[in-house]
Amino acid sequence: MANVEISEMEKDALGEVMNISMGSAATAVSELLSAKVWITTPRVEIVKADDMLRYDKLEPAVCVKIEYVKGLSGNNLMVLRQDDVQMILNQLMGQPLVVTPDFEFDELNISAVSEVMNQMMGASATALSDFLGIVVDISTPTPYIMDNVDLREVQDFEDGEDVAAIYFDLTIDGVIKSEFCSVLTIELAKFIAQKVLGTAEEEPAAEAAAAPSGGGAPAPQQQAPAGQQAPPPGMQPMPDMSQMPGGMPGMQMPQGMPPMQGMPQMPYGYPPQQQYGYPPQYGYPQPYGGYPQPMNVQNAQLNSFDAPDVQLTGEQKTNLQLLMGVPLEISVEIGTARRKVKEILEFTQGTIIELERQAGAPVDIIVNGNLIAKGDIVVIDDNFAVRITEIIKSKLMDSISKE
Repeated sequence: MANVEISEMEKDALGEVMNISMGSAATAVSELLSAKVWITTPRVEIVKADDMLRYDKLEPAVCVKIEYVKGLSGNNLMVLRQDDVQMILNQLMGQPLVVTPDFEFDELNISAVSEVMNQMMGASATALSDFLGIVVDISTPTPYIMDNVDLREVQDFEDGEDVAAIYFDLTIDGVIKSEFCSVLTIELAKFIAQKVLGTAEEEPAAEAAAAPSGGGAPAPQQQAPAGQQAPPPGMQPMPDMSQMPGGMPGMQMPQGMPPMQGMPQMPYGYPPQQQYGYPPQYGYPQPYGGYPQPMNVQNAQLNSFDAPDVQLTGEQKTNLQLLMGVPLEISVEIGTARRKVKEILEFTQGTIIELERQAGAPVDIIVNGNLIAKGDIVVIDDNFAVRITEIIKSKLMDSISKE
């Protein structure tokens, strides 16, 4: 196997893109566990696959293997401490958040681990796809229970083969504060870093797709006619309409108009015109011979929402009497104020908050969140009270009260 080296700049780029992808993974796990999750501080190291000394703090561990089946080629091995996985499962299943020595990774627990990692790595792959600009798909995660971390039990690494180990700090609010490791094959880590830096070569699969099916050499790039832009790779240049017999089908030339000497320059991806059943898109020229049509502008007709003249029947009056006995919550609002979060955090005993109302202004009387009256604050037998000075009613309530 050829020796693959990763520069410091590539290591930084790899850490940055993995930090972004794991940020999306943290969001997915947060929704799954109903708890805030932080995955931060990536630390990239290039180590030997058979040198497991750095993984001692993660033993005993749960190793989850993910294979990239589209967009990327390689594996991603996630190594987490068994105690951390047990706490995550307890949070997921509503169990007490304690580590028990008799915990067993049975079929149910292993299935739950796979589901958590599937949600986590699925979100990570989506973020990675958006960042790299390619479609990325992963296989179903496969968990492995390890007493001693040895990645050679999971992946066939060659003796002395380098891997990219990326360590993350993992914090789940009220559950754990720990770390885990993501191990990438060196070729995959190199490709992701170069893709971020814009120095990655085209994948062999893409080159094979561009080659002719007969297996021969690819067709030479055709030159665009004078006055036209060269088409992107894999796209034929626009034909000269003057060389087509009868001109363009479905297009009628105005009388006195000389034949076109070639198609005018258009950006590739020009939208279909009306003769194909699609209207022209905004920002593109009108079809040949089309002129702007006068716009018919009319004032909007708004419906009237006057209060109806309510006439209650006998049964409705009885029902209304029943509603009259329902208790409602009444609150009095002296005033309001708006402050920044920084200012609220600085509140202490004795802090004075200035309201938007002047002293002596009427207060609002609110019933179940609805303003119904205004009044003045008074004191009766050492208790605060409100003297109603104004009733605020709707026309609908007025018509009901008359029944």
